[in-house]
Amino acid sequence: MYRKMLLILSVVMVAGCAAPPAAYKVTNFFLDANSLKDIREKRVAVLPFKNVSGDVLAGEKATEEFNLQLGKTGHFTLVERLRIQEVFKEQDFDPERLDESTAVKIGKMLGAHGVVLGTLSAYKPGEAGISVRLVSVEKGSQVWQAKDTFRSSDSRIQALVDPQDRDRMKKDPEFLLQILCREIANTIPR
Repeated sequence: MYRKMLLILSVVMVAGCAAPPAAYKVTNFFLDANSLKDIREKRVAVLPFKNVSGDVLAGEKATEEFNLQLGKTGHFTLVERLRIQEVFKEQDFDPERLDESTAVKIGKMLGAHGVVLGTLSAYKPGEAGISVRLVSVEKGSQVWQAKDTFRSSDSRIQALVDPQDRDRMKKDPEFLLQILCREIANTIPR
């Protein structure tokens, strides 16, 4: 009986000392490394994201957040957001019906070497999802693409933030979107 109790106590202690889960790493991406070399450190425009999340204002938030996180990587010179909005207004472009050939035309109008197109697929408390792709204006081909959905209930996603921010991640979709955009932008190698 004593041995059984000691064994149970040992198992509980070892389980309590187990390492926390490893932080989540985005692996759902494609990269054309040779084409990326042609665009690196050149002008890139993040175009307005298509929004299929159901939240009317969330597409703009996703566009702004991804633009910010991509800028933090230091890989590209980003076209000013106001300039992009001006071109969309002048040319009467609809972000909801933006395809790659139209995006390439917009990129040329902006003097960009690449354009980022995105779709916000989920935006609600505890869940955020985006799909983004970088298209070469010169070649008209995809250079990079990434897609993921973060759920705050996933312990690997929780490991990406400080423990005091985990509750915020569950309640605030904008905060979760920030983390998702950061992790997706970081799939572009240095």
